[in-house]
Order: sequence, then C-alpha cells, then structure tokens
Amino acid sequence: GTNITAYVSPTMETLEHTQHEYVNIPGNSLTKRSVLSKTADGYEMVLTKTEGDTETTVTESFSSDQMTGFVSEGANLVLQRLSIAHGMHSRMCFKTFSTDNTLTSVTYSPLESHTISIQNVTLETVGIERSVENGEESATSWKIYFLSDGHMYSRAQVGSPVYMKIKDVPENFIRDEDADWVFPDFGKGKLHWEDDIEMLSHFLDRKEELKEDHVSYMRRHPELKAILGDFLQFSPDEETE
Repeated sequence: GTNITAYVSPTMETLEHTQHEYVNIPGNSLTKRSVLSKTADGYEMVLTKTEGDTETTVTESFSSDQMTGFVSEGANLVLQRLSIAHGMHSRMCFKTFSTDNTLTSVTYSPLESHTISIQNVTLETVGIERSVENGEESATSWKIYFLSDGHMYSRAQVGSPVYMKIKDVPENFIRDEDADWVFPDFGKGKLHWEDDIEMLSHFLDRKEELKEDHVSYMRRHPELKAILGDFLQFSPDEETE
C-alpha cells in the first residue's frame, strides 16, 4: 500500500511531502518512507528503508535550480484536478521523482472525453495521460479520467491488466427536473465576517471610503443642505398645496 501526506502552496510548490510505501508479506515485510522538506537552499529528502530487521537511512539534498518545475506526487493530484476544472488544451511538462528517487521529467497530455454510464446514469468524463520517464527504460504511463466535478472516475496504468474505477454515482450529483446531472445546491450558510480579521478590515476600509465619498458629494452640491433642511422641517400634519 501507499500513503501520501503533502503540504502544497497555492502556486503548486511542495512545502513538505511524506510518502510511505509498504508490502506486508509474512517473513519478508518491506517498508519505504521518504520525507521531502523545503529548505532555504532547496529541498532535503530523507529516505528510510526497512526490510525485515534491517533499516537504512539516506539523506539527499537538491538545489532550488534542480527543483524548478518540480511536481510531487501530492501536488500531482491537485494539478490534475485543477487541469480538469480550468480545462487542459495542450501537453504540459514538469519534473518529478522516478521510482528510484532521481529527478526525471513527467508529462501531462489531454485525452478525448468519453461518455460513461454509472447505475444507468450517463455522465461525461475528461481524461489526462500522465507519463514519467524512466531513463533508458520505457516511460510509465497512466490514463486517468475524471467527472466534471473533479471526482476521479478511473485510473489505469498503461500495459497493466489492473485498473480502478468508481462503481457508484457520487452523492454530490443531484437530479434536477429541468436538466441533466448538475452540481448540488449546498445552500447559503451564515457568514461570520465579524470574526474574520481580513474581512472585518475590508469592511472598515470600505466604510471609510463611503463616508469620504458622501462628504465629497455634499461639498460639490451645497444646494443639498438647503433641500435637506426644508425636508427635515416639513411636518406631515401640515397642509400642502
């Protein structure tokens, strides 16, 4: 099995990445753990391999220039969903780690969309092919298809008979009487903007701007003071012609 925990910035920069791979075979268990951390000069990776009772640890460093365009396995998942959300129209190339933890190139290519059926429900899927170079060996490629909301529908490694796909329609697809499957309406929750420092600051700034606009308008139109004075002196009980 494989477990991945990653912290990724909004610019897709990996800040920390932990990958834990394990094979539990009676009498011959194998565990690999890699921790990639961003440093002032680039990145540091700590590789720990445990085979039976033997454990080895190796530390490697990578400069910022070496890691330019790097996409970790954790960032890869985010990148694919962003590509689906914003539309992917051409091939993209980045850097990643190969199976032996050396830097290599990885490409993302758009695939033709397909119409699929899940539980007699017809949905559209959008595909991405991800290929990781392996030096002199042939590249390892996966074909991944997503639903329009970013749900992964299927994932298959090219050349492998094993593939994964969902069997149930995701719950966040709801049926609308006048349309096909659409995004759900989650409703509007109460916004506690007073407790948010950034939103409160924006509110106060905007409040001052409106005050200044009001004062400036009154200065440019002095006749408004006379009109307002007459209005405030008017009594609804008085007869008007």
